[in-house]
Amino acid sequence: MLQQSKSAKPIKTATIIDDIRLLIPVFLLKKLQVHPLTSSLYPLSLGKHSDIAYQIDKKNSDHHSLLYCQSTSATLDYKNKVREVKSGDLVIIPANASFKFTAVHRGSNSEIKNKSGKVYWLNFKGDLASNFAERLLMKMDDGLAHVGNVDEVIRDFDNLLALGRRGYTATNVIHAVHILQQTLSFLALQLRLTDFNKSSTFDIDAVERLMRNNLHQELSLDTLAHYSQLSKFYFSKKFKELTDTSPIQHFINMKIQRACSELDNSSQTIKDISEGLGYSDPYYFSRLFKKSLGMSPKQYRDSRHSA
Repeated sequence: MLQQSKSAKPIKTATIIDDIRLLIPVFLLKKLQVHPLTSSLYPLSLGKHSDIAYQIDKKNSDHHSLLYCQSTSATLDYKNKVREVKSGDLVIIPANASFKFTAVHRGSNSEIKNKSGKVYWLNFKGDLASNFAERLLMKMDDGLAHVGNVDEVIRDFDNLLALGRRGYTATNVIHAVHILQQTLSFLALQLRLTDFNKSSTFDIDAVERLMRNNLHQELSLDTLAHYSQLSKFYFSKKFKELTDTSPIQHFINMKIQRACSELDNSSQTIKDISEGLGYSDPYYFSRLFKKSLGMSPKQYRDSRHSA
């Protein structure tokens, strides 16, 4: 379990939430370990600390640890290496590993008085905890990576910490567990995007805009690669790394999504929708649609009032 150093200041009143530490009660942990909605991933303890001098010293334990530095500087002593941790950095330490995290403030005395750091920390376990941790560690440098100060992540952590005010009812805790799953999944996505952007000038947003603006016609792989000023092979490789699908299949998926919208919200014939998406053969369009959604366009339209 993460331990607060002696130099850290305790919370003075219940209304101050700049410094907070929550330990999940033993009776509740026993329920989380076996409940079908929580056994896959659940928190053991979590907190937020804003003091300048703050240290976490974790010895070998059976849980995973996460630290997210929003506005502080720190050092991480892990795997016989001491590294600087900056604002916007994420730290993940797997189970059965030791580390020391020391928050410091590098600045003048006036800066220290007017600005404090902020560190979110979390210990978690569960049947899928190792899978979540490994997903994150794949894109990290020995447990350290930069994700930036992301509003969604900060909001999720604050929502998790609000559990202490809402109370340890089953409904509140189940909701908190699902926020935790969402947070870890979102961080994995952020790490993937950050890693991709560092190693490539490829602009996925620009390519998707090109696709959306040309749903009425065909776009070949040659056209998409030329637009990105890359070879077909390199373009396809980079696109699949980021989307887990090929460029052309991604474009087809966009067309099918647009078709669904037209089928739900317009009275256009299937033939007109097909032609509006660049398919002159409505039967070919219907086969693509059925392959994607498991039903024909007509079946999809007829099912809109029965879902």
